[in-house]
Amino acid sequence: MMRLCLLGVLVPFFVNAQHFSNADLKLLNVYSTGSFSNEIQAKADAHFVKAGLQIEPIWQKRKDGVWMFVQQTDSLVQYQVWHFYVQDDTTLILQFLQFKDAGRALQLSKDINLQSKLNLYDLLTRLGCEVYLKKDKKGYAGATMGRDCFAAISGVEYLSEHISITQNSIARLEMGFDKDDKLVYGSVAGAYNFMKQTKPLK
Repeated sequence: MMRLCLLGVLVPFFVNAQHFSNADLKLLNVYSTGSFSNEIQAKADAHFVKAGLQIEPIWQKRKDGVWMFVQQTDSLVQYQVWHFYVQDDTTLILQFLQFKDAGRALQLSKDINLQSKLNLYDLLTRLGCEVYLKKDKKGYAGATMGRDCFAAISGVEYLSEHISITQNSIARLEMGFDKDDKLVYGSVAGAYNFMKQTKPLK
């Protein structure tokens, strides 16, 4: 009887499980590549500052997923590497990596061909900050899980990252919570909505 009850609980998870392959990685590569801006959002809502994303593929011959060099510009310029990969056929992950040396990122922003001199040991993995992506009607969306995404921000116990990627847009929301799960960092008005541009950002 216990086995039948357990099977009844598990069946919905198997039915609803999504399956991922290299085809999903190829789509994410296409969707994510390009210049993005939230200019329309910033003009309509004073809660948001004008910001941009410039995203370019790197390490395209690697077989362990899709790697992207990301520049986010608002009041500052921030650099990251995004790594999309299929962990297993039901798990699609976006991993964020930081540069150990900001100078290396700056060089790459000026000449993307310098990616050949960039190595994994030049990057730091944000453990616990992996976004678990799912397919939806427009593209892919997901969030971090649990309280393990650490942030070196005063008063912030953990971060929660949410992202949505479609053919023409990227929406991103990073929130920081204190030990009592109270929001203390991040946009109170919701996600930054970046629309793909026909011309590169300046």
